[in-house]
Amino acid sequence: MTNKFKLPQGVLDYLPEECYSKTLIENKLIGCFKDYGYRQIDTPILERYDLFESGIGKVSLKKLFKVTDIDGDLLVLRPDMTVPISRINCTKLPEGQYKFCYQGKVFSMLEESGKLREFTQIGVEVLGAKGNGVDIEIVMLAIKSMLETGLKDFQIELGHVGFFKGLIKSMNLNDEQVNELVELVEKKDSIGEQVFAKKVGLDKKSLDLLLKLPMLFGSVEILDEAFSMCVNEEMAAAINNLKTIYKGVKAMGYDKYISFDLSVVGKMNYYSGMVFKGITKSYGRPFLIGGRYDNLCDSFGKHVPCVGFAAYMGYLQTILSIQKKLPKPNSVDIVIGFEFDQMKIAEKLFDEYKANGVNAVKSFATTIEQLEKCMVSCNAKKGIFVTKDSILEV
Repeated sequence: MTNKFKLPQGVLDYLPEECYSKTLIENKLIGCFKDYGYRQIDTPILERYDLFESGIGKVSLKKLFKVTDIDGDLLVLRPDMTVPISRINCTKLPEGQYKFCYQGKVFSMLEESGKLREFTQIGVEVLGAKGNGVDIEIVMLAIKSMLETGLKDFQIELGHVGFFKGLIKSMNLNDEQVNELVELVEKKDSIGEQVFAKKVGLDKKSLDLLLKLPMLFGSVEILDEAFSMCVNEEMAAAINNLKTIYKGVKAMGYDKYISFDLSVVGKMNYYSGMVFKGITKSYGRPFLIGGRYDNLCDSFGKHVPCVGFAAYMGYLQTILSIQKKLPKPNSVDIVIGFEFDQMKIAEKLFDEYKANGVNAVKSFATTIEQLEKCMVSCNAKKGIFVTKDSILEV
């Protein structure tokens, strides 16, 4: 196959069966969101480059697909749905509380092995509301919506950026040192952390806390251990927030889907409170991410507390396929072919079959040989061919 027929890295074709399952899963998710009062919203795929160049959403400029407009302006293919929805909220809507859901294509320029660069995000955003009740609903809805798709054996792993932010504040580091430390913690580079601690003069207690971070994951009991490590009110408040969210989710019967990871440090400048991701043992990437981001809209000149999550359809479909939970279209019962002047009879037969619940397909086959090929291509159980004199079974 020549290169011109190959797909770019990180994009997929969806054949009919895959497109069927994708659409059905999306409809189930959107239906679940709408049942909870979330209204669907959509935004353009194209956005202005300077929207992201200014740092809104803390999106890496390296991940942006850039295109040039006819007037020379630089545009981008949207890298996520949250920033455009925040733009709408701050520029087109009156102040208030909004519950939105969405489904749309987003794009990432980064080429990581096995990672999609064009994918469908489907999720929810609550804008203008904060409090434990809102956070609990978002986490519960993440769980409930995934169950609606048929997904099994998954966890929503909860963390809180306030825990690590509080730890950093206790160390009196400058911005450059903070960035260096975040990179070390994300890499789980314990040797690097020890070198860093010596370089900036961290005390033993602070270093011990850093080295324990990667171990702070697991069931709800880990929160008590994390609480015992708190050195200021911000860290303690983060743990208490997670305990309250867990208590609320447990009250609704979904606690078995919750686990915790207090080593979360990524995107601290984006998220402001709880963060979470959907994970499963059968797949190595999160299929869902979310959290509270109360400061994003500040970039648009308004302070609007926000929380939400997004599921990634490509990864979700893969997991459902691995778990043998991927919905498949019903097999075709009958394919109808006909001589050209018998189209009216074929149409009548087609209508009768459909009215009786038979999954019939009317083909364009005008010979029995053509009909047999159609039966193979759609994996049909039986063929019917209409001639001037008779109706033949194939």
